[in-house]
Amino acid sequence: MELFADITLFWVITFIVVGFFAGYIDSIAGGGGMIQVPILLLSGISPLNVLASNKMASLVGVLMATIKYALSKKISWKVVSIAMIPCLLASYIGSRLVMFVSDDIIKWAIILAIPVAMIFLFKKSKKIIEEKTELNNKNIILATAPIGFYDGLIGPGTGTYMTISMKKYLHLDYLVSTASTKPLNFATNLGSAIAFIMAGKVLWGVAIVLGLANVAGSYVGSHYAIKGGEEFIKKILIFVLVFMLLANIVKMVIS
Repeated sequence: MELFADITLFWVITFIVVGFFAGYIDSIAGGGGMIQVPILLLSGISPLNVLASNKMASLVGVLMATIKYALSKKISWKVVSIAMIPCLLASYIGSRLVMFVSDDIIKWAIILAIPVAMIFLFKKSKKIIEEKTELNNKNIILATAPIGFYDGLIGPGTGTYMTISMKKYLHLDYLVSTASTKPLNFATNLGSAIAFIMAGKVLWGVAIVLGLANVAGSYVGSHYAIKGGEEFIKKILIFVLVFMLLANIVKMVIS
């Protein structure tokens, strides 16, 4: 298979621009897939190849964000070490169950999940920093594993929802929450990527272009998240949630 079979120069350039923006947004607030997937579908690529190629690009993008946040020592490794396996298992269970759920239910579940996240985002929460918060195994798993289940069942916006969940239920600030979400996102994405590779569904030309652009966007985005702090991340979260809500409503109306 040729690396860029049936992909014109116009779409290669488009993928670079979109991949950078998606990586930038995803590294700060999650939701990069909601930007990449519609563009990939618009290019004429089949849905399964879109999912596979998007997953590969997101995988390397979130890896860059993880490295960047790790070097700046913003990740709560206690949270990550406790939540990693439960999130993987929950994601796997979600993926198995989604085969028995109708498309209409999935569409409505995505739309309803977005305003719920916005309510939690705007709801007043305690100003507690990580070092002064007691993090026990039960609280960490309850705050993250359901999001892992959502990732396997539905998917879009997983990073956004996990960041908000860590903020509200573990009382981590948005920067630590965002940073700690990335390695968990990497782990859940990895399982899907392996499955797509084994099935031969990845369009490597598209995945490489998007992946490199994602890496660049993730590097810049995580830099500004670290520099801008909680208020900057909250503004990006609001933007992503509104965008996701409008995108899904438009998608339902068109379909």
